[in-house]
Amino acid sequence: MRMTLLCAAIFAAGACAAAEPWASSIDPAANTRFIPVELWTGSEWDGTRELRLRPANLWFGKRGEKRITGPIAWTRPATGDALQVYVRDNKGKKQLFALSSRGDGLGRVYDSRYGRDCIDEVKFPLGVWRDGEKRSFEVICNNGALRRKIELTIEKLDFRYAGVPHSLQFHWVVDGGSQVDTDMHYTYSPGRGLVSLEGD
Repeated sequence: MRMTLLCAAIFAAGACAAAEPWASSIDPAANTRFIPVELWTGSEWDGTRELRLRPANLWFGKRGEKRITGPIAWTRPATGDALQVYVRDNKGKKQLFALSSRGDGLGRVYDSRYGRDCIDEVKFPLGVWRDGEKRSFEVICNNGALRRKIELTIEKLDFRYAGVPHSLQFHWVVDGGSQVDTDMHYTYSPGRGLVSLEGD
């Protein structure tokens, strides 16, 4: 009841129902947040604390040139493992994203730009994370021929971005950030998915 009254005072009609589940993802006492898949896909979230690959169909980007759809069935060529993946298209560039085996993130299992097959990459954090928390991931690619180190740090756990409450900002670095697009700051907002990215 208290949250409903607060929503009514702050948000326009129709926005409150969407805001309440996202507010419930925050635990102020523990300074943590449950990050669902729906923050990445831009889909509606009902507040259930489960990592589910639910249907998505999101157009985004400055010119609406990017799209996320799925999930669809996909088989990893190197191992024959059957996975459920989301498809991310960007003007001919195609990427497939799947849950990590640990359930702590979404990562690419295919990228049309590279001849690379990596297991358990984390490109987007999932599950419970603390504000300011940093995690490191050792990723094995191409049957062990390539190893990559990913560092992901939560920079803003819960803030308002371009008027949208409960947005999330994190810093993603791979292999020390020495190459192009390997040191990035990402911002995601409920209902919109990726709304900002900046490279160092």
